[in-house]
Amino acid sequence: MGQKKPIEKELLKIKEEIQKIADARAHDMEQLKEKSKGEENSSNMLLLLRYVMDENKKTTMLLKNISDNISALTADAEQGQEMPAEPTYVPGIQQPVKYEEIPLSGLDSKIIEYIQVKGMACADDIKALMSYKGRNAASSRLNGLYKRGILQRYQLGHKVYYKYDAGKTTTTLIISPPH
Repeated sequence: MGQKKPIEKELLKIKEEIQKIADARAHDMEQLKEKSKGEENSSNMLLLLRYVMDENKKTTMLLKNISDNISALTADAEQGQEMPAEPTYVPGIQQPVKYEEIPLSGLDSKIIEYIQVKGMACADDIKALMSYKGRNAASSRLNGLYKRGILQRYQLGHKVYYKYDAGKTTTTLIISPPH
């Protein structure tokens, strides 16, 4: 089999690009860790670093799954088997995740970004962030995000705090408009 078919060449190109992306992400993580050592505001940096590391882990798992599937398809192509019309899943390889897409407004995405940076937020925090006159609008937005499964709710004393945990929403793809 001296000459490769176009699909095999394309699969090899995709696999090489995935490896480049994974290498670049690992390099970026090392640089971020080095920069965070000298920062004065370490608590916010640690929160951001934890979030980036969680996202990096998810992306790495996704890239590994894609790479494994490409390897399996390449092996099939080298053995002379035709590509299946429907994708088949190789045993031992994690099956692809089906994501639930949740569209968000610009204000909701701003609230989530704020909570990601701060860690937790209550209605008073969102009221100040959005310059609302009262807490009702802020509470309504936070409750809406909680009911949609995006935020978690905690009662601490007389206040209700909301938290975003990226690890809990692994099958959720949040779509927000550009800023």
